[in-house]
Amino acid sequence: MTAGAVTTCWSCGAPVAGRYCGNCGADTSLSPSTPTHWQDGIYVGRGAALYRRAPSEIRTLLPLLFQPFRHLDAIPRDRWRNIIIVALMGIAPLALLVVLQRNEYYAFWAIGYYFSTLWAIFFGAAFQTTGVRWRKAVFVYVGTSLIGMALLTAALILNLEVLRDPFIAAKSLAISIPSSIVFIGFPEEITKALVLFGIWRWWGVGTLRAFIFYGLLSGLGFGIAEGVGYQSGPYLAAATKTHDYGGYYLESMLRLTSLPFFHAVWAGTGAFLIWFGARVPSARAGFITLAIVIPATYHGLYDALTDSHVVLSLIVVGISIVMLGIYVASARLFESWLGIPDDEDAALAAPTVPAAVRADPSPTVPH
Repeated sequence: MTAGAVTTCWSCGAPVAGRYCGNCGADTSLSPSTPTHWQDGIYVGRGAALYRRAPSEIRTLLPLLFQPFRHLDAIPRDRWRNIIIVALMGIAPLALLVVLQRNEYYAFWAIGYYFSTLWAIFFGAAFQTTGVRWRKAVFVYVGTSLIGMALLTAALILNLEVLRDPFIAAKSLAISIPSSIVFIGFPEEITKALVLFGIWRWWGVGTLRAFIFYGLLSGLGFGIAEGVGYQSGPYLAAATKTHDYGGYYLESMLRLTSLPFFHAVWAGTGAFLIWFGARVPSARAGFITLAIVIPATYHGLYDALTDSHVVLSLIVVGISIVMLGIYVASARLFESWLGIPDDEDAALAAPTVPAAVRADPSPTVPH
């Protein structure tokens, strides 16, 4: 460029006398034919006159922003469903609190249901659950919530904690661990298993993947019911007395997040074993016993270790989560070994394991 020469900006057409256009900020050393990204060479520093460029650029971009609305019919139905679910999940907490702000107890339940829905969506996506029937899912969740809440309320009214606390809170792990398994693990895991036995009795167990999902929901129902009981009862009373509202908030968050998740994992493990008890009659007693004993042991170990040996309690939970993950990942393989169809309706009609298969505990895996 010679001294005093005036050129035209390749981007906006304005006269320029330097490297960068004073009107739009484009690099005048480039040209429209230069193979570059449209943002390359744009100067956004001092003197770029962004306020001058913005109106014309907005007018150019607005039609682009509205372009998708001309092709709404191209969006798949399942994508529409996801859009609606995301919108509802985002709005739900505020809407629930606005409606229920004068009744804290119902608000506790509403937020508990909200977090349960989040967990259920997560479980369905993470475990790639198929064949779930939502009437059964609602039955499991609500049924366990009602049973769990009734038992918890009865325990609090009868003050049964006073009887078990000396054993559970014992400093010796030799006393606290078996006491936690017997007084906490067994009653709560049996409570969560009751609705699973109900599904087995009235509808059949269906596919393994769907039945594990029902177990997860049973655990969520119990965990949320227990959490609401503590949040609206002992926790709130303690916070009112001590004014430790920070501790109350953190405990309440645990009752909505990690603790229902732990309950779900243990109940899902029980569902895995109950399903085999239904499908393999020759080993039914063993499977059903393990369906209570194993989750109750996880549960009791966690409760006994959580205050004094936090790392060990997290290891126990971690093992239970990994074990359930392995069971879920192997569910389709187990179903194929036992000749169970993918669809739950067809699986309900499938017979229990034939005698020939029951006699051979290691059927050949198809290649």
